[in-house]
Amino acid sequence: MCSRYLTLLVIILTHCTQIFSQEKIYISDIILEGNNKTQRKVILRELDIAVGNTVNLKNLEQKFTKNRLQLLSTGLFNEVKINLKDYYVSESTAKIEVIMEENWYLFPVPIFELADRNFNVWIKEQGAKLNRTNYGLRIGHYNFTGNRDPLKLKVHFGYTRKYEITYAYPYLYLDNKVGLAGSIFYSENREIAYKTENNKTLFHKMEDERKLLSRFRIGPELKYRPSIYSFHSLRFEYHHNKIDPFVATELNPEYFLDGRTDLRFLFLEYDYNYDRRAYSQYPQGGYLIFGNLKKEGLGIFNDFDNLSVQLGFEKHHKLTENVFISSRNKAKTNLTQGRVAFANNTGLGWDNDIVSGYDLYVMDGTSYFITINNIKWKFFDNNLNTVKWLPKQFRKMKFIAFLRLNLDAAIVKEETYTETNFLSNKWFYGGGPAMDLIFFNNFLFSFEYSFNDLGERGLFINNTITF
Repeated sequence: MCSRYLTLLVIILTHCTQIFSQEKIYISDIILEGNNKTQRKVILRELDIAVGNTVNLKNLEQKFTKNRLQLLSTGLFNEVKINLKDYYVSESTAKIEVIMEENWYLFPVPIFELADRNFNVWIKEQGAKLNRTNYGLRIGHYNFTGNRDPLKLKVHFGYTRKYEITYAYPYLYLDNKVGLAGSIFYSENREIAYKTENNKTLFHKMEDERKLLSRFRIGPELKYRPSIYSFHSLRFEYHHNKIDPFVATELNPEYFLDGRTDLRFLFLEYDYNYDRRAYSQYPQGGYLIFGNLKKEGLGIFNDFDNLSVQLGFEKHHKLTENVFISSRNKAKTNLTQGRVAFANNTGLGWDNDIVSGYDLYVMDGTSYFITINNIKWKFFDNNLNTVKWLPKQFRKMKFIAFLRLNLDAAIVKEETYTETNFLSNKWFYGGGPAMDLIFFNNFLFSFEYSFNDLGERGLFINNTITF
């Protein structure tokens, strides 16, 4: 008799569990708190839950976690919490409450930055010379009207004199799917990187401190975001670059090709991103597909003609709550087969396209493939109290720490400048342990002890601001 009652109880519990797991609730409202500056439409645009949706209770916690990370990925917030509110079981309706702590958006800060490609080059190859730094003022507002519209003004002197203004408004037309941006840029240098030998950049500076290089560009950009995860942009620019005649006659006649000192061209670029990463600043799951088609020279000035394509894929797999495996793969090639000027022959060794252990090298080339792979462990994730006299947004600091193990490889195809650059047209490898520190969801500092297949090893330091 007892076994019969026990069997009946198991059947009832199993049935109730199945009913609960299949129960759906209707979202009657989304309540936002803490968005003092950020417009409501900006926040709702980042959520994959909307008023009127029906959501399975079983998947609700997972969905809340994903949407929280999506909001943090915007860089607009220090902290985000998403909860269910006013859940009426009899009516199967509920509200969603999103509680945010906004970031600090206005940064009028003095500039002190390195002119070299990264901190490691400045320290190890340039002797940490202060005359290879830039100073000035940067004013950046990353949420100018509350529409996630960044406005950046930059004036700096020192190694490079630079003047720049950029602005982007992403929510204009077609139900906030179309936006516009634009930029104006001018810079000039008294020292020029005129050649690459042994995969190291050579520099020259005149005793009379004359200007050796100037660059100017201006143009608009059209942005289109048909869904939360899809991003399209079309950028049109006018470029005008000049070098001193001494560079073309004595240092490198191929800087702009054929001893030319003046280069003008129109530039058209299309970018596409399909971003399903969880927390894009430092991905902890998901994937990214990206592509770029760039046409430099549209037949008006006939100074430069190049068509290139770039494709890439990232995958971030969550093994456990705090352990992740990531792989980033990127390929680029020129579709035009003509000669390429030294100034436009950029390959690997810039920005994030660096193989571990090769921070001190550049690999010029028209085509390349790079794969960056790592396993990382999150060992700390918490809010830390700072000091009370700071603005409200800085009194609590979101601090996340990871340990990371890298294994990278790349190959660069180069047919023209190969005589003294031994890393061209062959595979090279690197890897090693690293530690990443993330502050306020936007500031990343990395410490890497890397090895490469040349038998070299060393400590490399990098930092990134992800606004």
